[in-house]
Amino acid sequence: MSSRMSQPWVSHLLLTVLLLLCRYASAVKLHKPRSEVLSLLGEQEGRLYFGNCEQSSEQSPCVFAIDESYNQEPTQCAVTSLEGKPWWMGVLETPAYITKITLLNIDQLYRSHPDALRAVTIMAGDDVCFRYESDESFVKRSFPCDTVADQIVIRSRMDSAALTLCDVTVYGAPIRFRGVVDDAGPLRVQSCQQSSVSGNGYCENAFDGDANSNHNARPCAVTIDEANPWLEAKLEIPSLVTEIKIFNRADCCGDGLNQFLLTLDNQVCADYEGATFESKSFSCLYFGSRLRIKSQQNRAISVCEMQVLGYPMELPQDVKFKALGCYKDNHKDRDLGQLTSSILMSHEKCYSICKRLGLKYFGVQGGAHCWGGSTYGKHGKVDEKKCSIPCEDNERQRCGGSIFNNIFEVL
Repeated sequence: MSSRMSQPWVSHLLLTVLLLLCRYASAVKLHKPRSEVLSLLGEQEGRLYFGNCEQSSEQSPCVFAIDESYNQEPTQCAVTSLEGKPWWMGVLETPAYITKITLLNIDQLYRSHPDALRAVTIMAGDDVCFRYESDESFVKRSFPCDTVADQIVIRSRMDSAALTLCDVTVYGAPIRFRGVVDDAGPLRVQSCQQSSVSGNGYCENAFDGDANSNHNARPCAVTIDEANPWLEAKLEIPSLVTEIKIFNRADCCGDGLNQFLLTLDNQVCADYEGATFESKSFSCLYFGSRLRIKSQQNRAISVCEMQVLGYPMELPQDVKFKALGCYKDNHKDRDLGQLTSSILMSHEKCYSICKRLGLKYFGVQGGAHCWGGSTYGKHGKVDEKKCSIPCEDNERQRCGGSIFNNIFEVL
């Protein structure tokens, strides 16, 4: 392996220490042209470097695909066994906006097994960058990939083949994290779900900011008695998570959390087995967005509050608007008077349209509609839960309700 592989990412030493621990990634689409994203990041497209790797089986080590030797002899390439759907995975030194992935295959003279790269899926985190299929193998090929992630997966779709990779080169620009020089702050949860619900023990109760551990006084998130119950939350923005604090139920049933797995994007933050606790903190140190607590017992779990600390990814933004909240609308007397668009909506798209039209306020409704106007609020503000429909062009955002607007002010 070259000396470059062993060097830290000197401009963000703290991130390197934490992120080299990452094994599973989260990904996020930025919904902007590549040139615009690079400009907003203040970076030019450059080569990104791997921190570690693994593969489904090992005839030759996975690191031969990231050692920068570019040698196409079989003994100098990463090679799996002849098997069904072989794969290779590499973790970048730091999460990055990924623009392109280039694969260098073994020299055709040395191929003795079916080439797994004839039908392959190239992924960055959870996003599919490219699905390639051909009757012929390639020697070298580049694949576009416009997403943010810290993990690259090359997965063959062939039932019997050997995966050979002489080099995997990734291009893009590193992303930044908010407040990384400061103490880690609370991370916001976008949505949640659970394996089952007992009474009024909805998952939202675990993320409402109230750590009261008496379920009868203030409901906790509670499942029914079942095999391996679980509670899952999706962070608003993929983040570098440093700590998770769990508040257990105190009025009864606290032993439901005596044995559980705590994971972030499938990476284990904690494998707890011990005495009943009222509250307990767990170190995590991984990058991701999907947090899950899963019991290893066959009984109900109760989580009264779950607090997540860390550093959110700093998404590039060139838009300037402020969220004002969720407001009721009326079909016969619209709160915002002008319907500007009803196609593939997001906050940024509605902002751009209404700013161009000179409208002071804009609102998104029903997942797809953009409304604008010079005043707002005549039907009153309502609970944020009323505005829970995902935006059609960005499911990470919420675009109002059936007759409710998420309203924003153009700054």
